[in-house]
Amino acid sequence: MMMKSTDESETKWKIDDAAELARDFWLERDGISALKLTEKTISDHGNHEKCSSHHELQGDIFYAQAKKTDDTDLKCLYLFASVDAYSMATLLSPNALTLRSFRGYARSLIKLGDQLRINKFYEKAVSKAKLGMSITSPQGKSTDGGYFTKIKTELQNWIDLATTKMQATVAVSDIGTMDNQKEPGEEDTSFDRLKKIWVKLDDKTKINFLVVDFEKLIGYIQDKHGTEVKEHFQKCIPIANNLRWRCWKCHICSQVNYCFTDCKMHILDNHVHNSEPDFSARPKCVDEILADMICCGDWKPVDTAEAENLIKDRAKRGEEFVYVNGWCSDWPEAKDRERENVLKQFAEVLKSSCAKENCTLSCTLWDWLRDYTEENLELPGVPGIYLDQCCFFKNPQCICFLDLKHLEHILKYFRQLTTDVRASLVPKVVNQFWENSQVKERIDLEGVATYNLLLDKRLLYEEELESDKIGTVEHYKSTGIFEDVMPKGDKIVSWILDCPEIDREFVSQMANGVHNSKLWLAALRIVRCVIRKKESYYDKRRKMLTYEKMLGEAETICDREDTRKNVNQRSTYESALRMKCEDLVGKQDDDTKCFLSVVRDVFERQSSPSFEVFEDKKCISELSSTVPNDDVKKSLLTLRKSLKEKFPLIDSKILQNKSTYEKLIDVFPKLSAVEYRLVVLPFVKKFLQDKLKKMMKTNSSSVAAGDSAERKPKKRHL
Repeated sequence: MMMKSTDESETKWKIDDAAELARDFWLERDGISALKLTEKTISDHGNHEKCSSHHELQGDIFYAQAKKTDDTDLKCLYLFASVDAYSMATLLSPNALTLRSFRGYARSLIKLGDQLRINKFYEKAVSKAKLGMSITSPQGKSTDGGYFTKIKTELQNWIDLATTKMQATVAVSDIGTMDNQKEPGEEDTSFDRLKKIWVKLDDKTKINFLVVDFEKLIGYIQDKHGTEVKEHFQKCIPIANNLRWRCWKCHICSQVNYCFTDCKMHILDNHVHNSEPDFSARPKCVDEILADMICCGDWKPVDTAEAENLIKDRAKRGEEFVYVNGWCSDWPEAKDRERENVLKQFAEVLKSSCAKENCTLSCTLWDWLRDYTEENLELPGVPGIYLDQCCFFKNPQCICFLDLKHLEHILKYFRQLTTDVRASLVPKVVNQFWENSQVKERIDLEGVATYNLLLDKRLLYEEELESDKIGTVEHYKSTGIFEDVMPKGDKIVSWILDCPEIDREFVSQMANGVHNSKLWLAALRIVRCVIRKKESYYDKRRKMLTYEKMLGEAETICDREDTRKNVNQRSTYESALRMKCEDLVGKQDDDTKCFLSVVRDVFERQSSPSFEVFEDKKCISELSSTVPNDDVKKSLLTLRKSLKEKFPLIDSKILQNKSTYEKLIDVFPKLSAVEYRLVVLPFVKKFLQDKLKKMMKTNSSSVAAGDSAERKPKKRHL
């Protein structure tokens, strides 16, 4: 016991010490080091209560990063990461020590609402701020009364602000990415002159532009940018054999890969920690045939009165309706604008869940929709056996027969399946970074003791270059590879001049392998949040299945009383259920706990299952002792109906979550890519610009000298 206490104290000390060091990094404006240290601590110690301070610090860093960026999508990505960080901080330690986390939680949610114009975030902000307000007394030295009161005041202000925004139309100005536009008159007037000079150069001189003297380039960087930048640049040159310009570096550990897929698998296996349940426990989506039926229809309302007469007429003649891919053109269309509008909206929701690459419509949800249609479609006088022969309810067009009231109900029901904004937002942001990291030009090396950079010979041609996705570095002993090059055109001049300014911070980050680190870790938080959500969905699904099983047990007990031959031996449903609860005394399995929950819900006449674990069997006796049989039966039916509506939704939510996860996992290798040519090429271009401009200057001097000689008066000879 003593040993366990000592180990726990040492763990707490390590976590607190790491938190203090991470805060120091953050105060020194080294956010990357702070994030890496907190991430390592969280990975090492899991859901330890003391890790709440590390989650909170990550929330602060991601929120600060969101404030710094002007790009709306990138801002939202960092806000989502901060929300998850604050969420975990409040879950691990929901007391006064994490009151700041509740404040940060509410603040980030409101900012997300402002950016995305979605009321749901304001509602959640109010909920989380109220949770923070419910904390009554400070604990520990770090939460004095004045500070505690100040945070409470801020929380109330966030509640008031979010409430106001929910009640009014959110008017937020769009913040777009600032385009790097040149000022009027900024255009380089020497561009045409450089092209004219290039045209006059002989082929040998042009080819020499492809051979960049490494020592001269290093000297140029030293003169223009200093020693630190030069050293960072040198780290980005793969001198050894078999290295590449491109590799993939993990932002948590030191793993380096030379393949997109290998990097992805490393991150998923070692840092994402996603586990899948048994195959039998996973919900299934509808098949491709049904998905095609749903997507190909025009979804027009059917005139049920005319359709009824048409069915009767064909039934008499023994004719059936012919369906092509789930739709029949014989049904009369109704001129009903309201039904048509609702059907159009519903069709859009349904079709979006049936996309081939992203099918999230579960079989259980489709079965519910078909059963609901069959239960609520009124076609009096139409024989059911005839509809069965036509496979009427197996085709999606049967939904078009529903009246306005029932169409509105299914639309409202399906809209509970909201789309996860992160599924499109995160890939959009990351893909932009990925596209910007693509390089078309090859760069090879020449020499043994001293090196030259050999540029891509295609630069001297007029052809379009494709991205070099492999990025291998070839080593040559001489520049003989350019002997067959025949320069054409002046496109290389445009290439040399198309160069961004040197970003010293970017060069430093690339050299040290920490570029994109903040974005990478923000994406990791979002993916882990998606995984936790999946786990909660499966846990809820398991509870629903157990509840359904125990609900059936309760119904069986009641039915057993009805079937007793001796009326005098029959007990009330309530008494029979109580006796069963008494028989379960001493059992602690999940089924027993769930059965007690079912009995409690029945006796309390709940309208839907509560799913809270009900462990104290003695409390059953304290519940109402006058529950008539009719009320028990009614309550059982109500609970089963509610469960029947909830279960299909959870299946589709699981499928949606899976789809979101699959869209997000490709972001890691894209953000882990290290493309050293992004550092090398701007320096090479600046170096070649300087070389071209010196040529232009020399040429101008020569022209000026020639003009001066022509203007000089000639001596007269007598």
